[in-house]
Amino acid sequence: MTSGMVGDKCMRVVMAGPLPPAIGGMATVIDDMAHSSLSKAVDLVLFDTKKRTRDQRTIWEAIRMRFLLLREWWHVLQPAKVTIAHIHTCSGLSFFLDSLYMMLARIRGVPAALHIHGAKFDEFFDGLSWPGKRVVRFLANRASRVIVLSGEWERALREQFPKARFAVIENGVSQAPLIDVKKDSSVITVLFLGNLCHRKGVMDLISSARDLPPYVRIVLVGGEEEPGMTEKVKRFLEQESLEERVLLAGPATGIEKFRWLRSADIFALPSYAEGVPISMLEALAVGLPAVVTPVGGIPSVLTDKEHALFVQPGDRAALVSAITRLANDENLRRTLGETARAHVMENFGVERSASKYLQVYRELKPRLADRGLPL
Repeated sequence: MTSGMVGDKCMRVVMAGPLPPAIGGMATVIDDMAHSSLSKAVDLVLFDTKKRTRDQRTIWEAIRMRFLLLREWWHVLQPAKVTIAHIHTCSGLSFFLDSLYMMLARIRGVPAALHIHGAKFDEFFDGLSWPGKRVVRFLANRASRVIVLSGEWERALREQFPKARFAVIENGVSQAPLIDVKKDSSVITVLFLGNLCHRKGVMDLISSARDLPPYVRIVLVGGEEEPGMTEKVKRFLEQESLEERVLLAGPATGIEKFRWLRSADIFALPSYAEGVPISMLEALAVGLPAVVTPVGGIPSVLTDKEHALFVQPGDRAALVSAITRLANDENLRRTLGETARAHVMENFGVERSASKYLQVYRELKPRLADRGLPL
């Protein structure tokens, strides 16, 4: 347990969200918390919400599985104990489905935090009909806390949900494992780590390969956020004869993910919308210089030219220029990477996030005496 983090093992926290081996930021956050001092400070119980049915499931299979999950959740909650529910969610249909866990917790008298990770939550909300917006406001107001990833997101969502009770907890990153990798000194590897989708600027990045120096190779590590995106990328690379310049590596987790991070020279994430991406923090934690866009919570974490090089979303010329600059300047790569690593580990380490989680839990902790239960 870290210094200053005093435990409260009589407090039981049921944390819901997709658990590993699921791929993505939420699964990584939950896994990091499970291995942090938070798991020693409270009685932490993990509840897996990821899809458990086959891809071509019928609507009735989906409804049945959802009912079974909710029933399991109902039994996991034990209001006779000092229990708090922490539900990780994002935008779209997932928000409404995950909010059912929050509502069931409140029905059982259990305080519930709704933790929003969706990078496009504002667009999701703006695209809803008037009744849909009322439902989302209702749900946000019923949460004991709405946890967001940055002050920027709090200000944006507070305008829509002025009655909601917010807490800001930035994503944290754990110490990266040391892995011996063989690097080809004649090649500069630019790593993209994340699920493939237009939102993360994947097409901008692979298009830039045509104009990058011939010794620069792009590696895409991740699954699909948008169905069919992998095939779209493959077709584009074939049409543009870029198969030798861009490697489509597929998803990676655990040690394999860090093997890719350790073998890279530059990290690139030219997103159009983000929260505080875990992949970016992981890349900086291993000392990779980064080219990113100043969207979502990223400007609250990094400073342009001090911790990373910023390019505007969709500006492919600037993206090519930034990557080329880093590829041609080993000293700049080293300086930028070392500065970013020290900054991230000091200010966005997983233990800092764990401490903020615990603070929120203590604020929500129900008093046994208020329930007529023994202290």
